[in-house]
Amino acid sequence: MKKAFLFIYSAVLRLSWLLALSGLLFAWLSTQVSPEKQAWLALFGLSFPFWFLLAIVNLVFMLLRKRWRSALILALGLILTGSLTTRTIAFGMGDEETAGENLKVMSYNVRLFDLYNWTEGADTRDKIFNFLDQNEVDVLCFQEFYFTQRKGVFDTRDTLIRFLPNTYFHEKYTHKLNGEQYFGVVTFSKYPIIGRGEIAFESDQNNYCIYTDILKGQDTVRIYNAHLASIRFQKEDYKALQDGPKSEDAMRLLTRLERAFIKRSSQVDLVRSHLEKDTTRMVVLCGDFNDSPVSYAYERLTDYLDDSFVEAGSGLGSSYVGTFPSFRIDYILHSRHFKASDFTTHAVDFSDHRPIQASLSFER
Repeated sequence: MKKAFLFIYSAVLRLSWLLALSGLLFAWLSTQVSPEKQAWLALFGLSFPFWFLLAIVNLVFMLLRKRWRSALILALGLILTGSLTTRTIAFGMGDEETAGENLKVMSYNVRLFDLYNWTEGADTRDKIFNFLDQNEVDVLCFQEFYFTQRKGVFDTRDTLIRFLPNTYFHEKYTHKLNGEQYFGVVTFSKYPIIGRGEIAFESDQNNYCIYTDILKGQDTVRIYNAHLASIRFQKEDYKALQDGPKSEDAMRLLTRLERAFIKRSSQVDLVRSHLEKDTTRMVVLCGDFNDSPVSYAYERLTDYLDDSFVEAGSGLGSSYVGTFPSFRIDYILHSRHFKASDFTTHAVDFSDHRPIQASLSFER
């Protein structure tokens, strides 16, 4: 009996150690391999915090049990995948503002200002307006923005222009209803707009990326505003996640995840290709990526741009406040011309996303 127990005990330890090491490896591979080739790998990137914690627990246990070889291999795995940890957890090491220029940027998925009364309808919209009024920035990038031409019905754009200093705007609407209602992405600027353009995503007409050239003094900065493909979970999907998915639920959830991973991979490749057309340009990329920092989408963009949260944020920076997943999926990235001196994930729950804000310093 004792021998059987020891055998099972040893087997469980080895399996846990192997799972932790394999999880770290597959999580890293998820950032290198496009989901169009191996979509299943993206699940390991999404679940990286679990594999990281499992590896830490196993490492401590191996050290306590004096299993030096196993501990060393696991420690090497953690070191080699250390970049996945530093992009997931930040420690608030922002640079001091330079003597040059400073640009304050906010990105916010407002979920149509609660048009369909997910919470409090017009009251939620007004709370968002009050929040924006108290947190003025130079550039505002909205995703899931709603605008109607019917005056006095559910005013958004015109009201924002009246009370904010960001009177210049660039908008692109992916959906139009009855010729008077519009849904899409909008960038508001405190500084004049001297150029604008679009990056269309053929893989999903619900999502889009626009770019806006603003003139700050003598400097031209290109602002990208991207909304990448979402998982599009429905009510039954969230219920299944809360109650524990059955086999048929699990297959449906995995299919939705796979489709979203694949759509985002093609979308982010288009954005990356556009960025590479002019490597000398001053660039800020804002948006709702609908993906975690351990993902192919994030890797493709931060291979070229820096993450202001990693530079100046703290903690996990979770920006999604819905039922699942509770991750950082909203970003403010920037070219090497900038340094982030401050980053804030605002603790307000007026949407299913929290607004994020960065102060970007640069010298002429």
